[in-house]
Amino acid sequence: MPAPPPHLPPVVEVSAAQTLLSAGAIVLDTRSFLRFVSDGHIAQATRVSWRIGTSGALTDGALGDPSAAAASFAALGVQSRLPVLIVGDWDQGWGEEGRIYWDLEYLGHTDVHVLSGGMQAWTGERTRLPIRQFSGTVSPADFLAEPHASDRITTPGLASALASSAPPLVLDVRDRDEFHGATPYGEQRGGHIPGAVNLPWRELLAGVSLPTTRAVVVTCTGGVRSGMAYLMLRNANVVTVANHDDGMWGWARSGHDVTTTK
Repeated sequence: MPAPPPHLPPVVEVSAAQTLLSAGAIVLDTRSFLRFVSDGHIAQATRVSWRIGTSGALTDGALGDPSAAAASFAALGVQSRLPVLIVGDWDQGWGEEGRIYWDLEYLGHTDVHVLSGGMQAWTGERTRLPIRQFSGTVSPADFLAEPHASDRITTPGLASALASSAPPLVLDVRDRDEFHGATPYGEQRGGHIPGAVNLPWRELLAGVSLPTTRAVVVTCTGGVRSGMAYLMLRNANVVTVANHDDGMWGWARSGHDVTTTK
């Protein structure tokens, strides 16, 4: 089995994705069941929900126990020794592929990539067969969690960091109406974290640069759109970035201050 070329970036074009497939990459497809079947999918793909590893509660996006999350990924065929290729809806979705990228990078996988442009950019063969269930012999031991603590920040950790002498730059990547108080996804309180800067996540897909020497924290509602922002910042070589996967669901529940002004 040929090895993939070294130093592939987090976001790859179709040609590099094909090389990853030739190297035995595990393919995870984050799209809905309907899109997966009706639009077709890469033959090797297994569908995955962004809620993998979470409690599954409607307003809880935080990743749960890392070991349990890694075991759930292993059940889909993920192994530490094989690359992972993630495909999704890109700008037509909610950033689900970025969330899965962040999950795996946080859990310690070192060879994870996302197809640029999503499945609408895929020019290779595809199938419309029903969802493939992984039937291999991968065990949880093939992908053990080795969490990268710096890739994640909890609500208490973020509150503490913001009160420090060197607070991070908080990027709230929700839509502007949410930033200013709308609660379309059930946050207990509307608004944003005081001091946060609003940068809707699709602007990062369009190539907006982020000139900063500060540590960056990305947040949204429940860690999905911020997962995509995390991916794009990683791809732009922003090294010190953490995902607040608890999001505004968790922040608003916690009792910490929110504001609707700049």
